[in-house]
Amino acid sequence: MSETPFAFVKDLLIDGANVLKLPPDKRHKIAVALILFSSLSMACMMVLLKLGAERLSLWQIITFKSLLPMLVLLAIFWVKQIKILPNGYYGLYLLRVILAVAAVVCWIYSITYLPLGIATVISFTKGIFVLWLAAVFLSERLTAIKIITTVVGCIGSFIIMDISKGGPLIASLVGLAGALFAALLSIIIKKLAASEPTVRLMFYPQAGMTLFFFIPAALNWQPMDGTAIVLASGIGLFGLISQWCFISAYRLTDVSALAPIEYSRLIFAVLTGALIFSEIPSHFDIIGMLLIVGSSYAAFRFGPRVL
Repeated sequence: MSETPFAFVKDLLIDGANVLKLPPDKRHKIAVALILFSSLSMACMMVLLKLGAERLSLWQIITFKSLLPMLVLLAIFWVKQIKILPNGYYGLYLLRVILAVAAVVCWIYSITYLPLGIATVISFTKGIFVLWLAAVFLSERLTAIKIITTVVGCIGSFIIMDISKGGPLIASLVGLAGALFAALLSIIIKKLAASEPTVRLMFYPQAGMTLFFFIPAALNWQPMDGTAIVLASGIGLFGLISQWCFISAYRLTDVSALAPIEYSRLIFAVLTGALIFSEIPSHFDIIGMLLIVGSSYAAFRFGPRVL
């Protein structure tokens, strides 16, 4: 295979078979680059989501976030002649769509009402949830590290919620619920990714969200000027890029090798939040962030090898 970025992209759109033939060290470098680009794209999308919330309804934002990727993926199916129907696993695909809808609603709500850095770090509790879900659904052994990471992560979450000072408790709890849904989704994706192409894994959640939220968006439609159209298009584009990079990266190397790199999302989110929205974390916020990041890293480092 011609080792050009364009050749890698074309191969990873399907199943990454040619890229997987590369030496492990080269695959790892590609995966790290993909995770970093995914994190940067995610930060860009979060900025546009926060700006879009001032002009569009929540339902419009979710619809546009999924509509553009769905259309792009349909075009890829047609151009690359990839079969659109799954190779079985219909129940898992349906559950994937339902969980994706729930996770995205929670995530966008938390981004809208919380500083970007705090919303991002709350999403990292996904790794802690994965430990316990794997124990329940995958018969993983319950160990001391699982209990410790859960306790530390919970302490960090309570600090960030800042309940005693009337902090945005509901938005924080919604963010935690989104992390739980994302953890369930991760286990399903890991199982499907073994036999399903990336483009198909990405398509069905986008199609499901577009269909599910189209009517609420139409009923709560806000007039869209040129700026709103640009924001909505950017949300869909950066969301598509981020998800593709994320799924492709985890095809190429071990989860444990990429988990620390994922925390670059927090750096990008805090920087963009500070530069664009003047969201400066307090000392307590930073302590809470460190506790959640540390416990989440321990969850990935010592936990089961799932997404």
